Amino acid sequence: MRFRIVFACLSAVLLLVGATEAGHAATITQVIPYSGIPNYTQTLTFDQFDDLAGTLTLTGIEVTVDFNAAGGQLILDNDAAGPAAGTFEFGAKASLSSPDVVLLDGASQPVVGNLSAFHTQVFALDANVGDVSNDFDPSAPDGLAYNGIAQNDFGSGFVAPAHFGAYTGAGTYDVNVGASQWQDFGGISGIEWAVNPVTTNGAVTVVYTYVPEPATLSLLAFGGLGMWIRRKRNPATTA
Repeated sequence: MRFRIVFACLSAVLLLVGATEAGHAATITQVIPYSGIPNYTQTLTFDQFDDLAGTLTLTGIEVTVDFNAAGGQLILDNDAAGPAAGTFEFGAKASLSSPDVVLLDGASQPVVGNLSAFHTQVFALDANVGDVSNDFDPSAPDGLAYNGIAQNDFGSGFVAPAHFGAYTGAGTYDVNVGASQWQDFGGISGIEWAVNPVTTNGAVTVVYTYVPEPATLSLLAFGGLGMWIRRKRNPATTA
């Protein structure tokens, strides 16, 4: 009878271990904000994944970047003898890099590509109405002033397992966020332009997904089973 009970308990323990290994991954999330007026590069420092002397197995690394741009001003002033029309873009761009870890996915592509948070708008300016060169006059009908509104871009991806090594340890690693002012009006001849830069902000998020090593789970489970058997062999007595 005792053998049957022990066998049943052992089977239950093995099932529990298998279920835990298969479906009970845990996560560690780090979120570090950044902000500034382009052009700039900010260094963000993240903690490595500590596998606790090999008792935890890293199974995934997701990197996410949120990028926002707002404010600033773009002035276009047509000093040409004829009208000018086109499309302008105004905002900022951002990219991610690191001197310490590899930010590539399984296809050897950046986990987060270049981000663009800018406004796009069609414009039409009349021929110069008499203002002089280099006065950057935004007055209509041959000029315009665009005041920047909030724009956002977002990127996310998973680091390839082949690159997990540099992310693992008890130390830290740096990730650089580079932001640059962006404006474009097609390079139309005769148009003067001036810019007050935007303000940018956002956050970089790194999420580690991990599971306990099978050996660790087994030791914990069998240890609990052993304690149960000892208690059955030596029941507590009362005075």
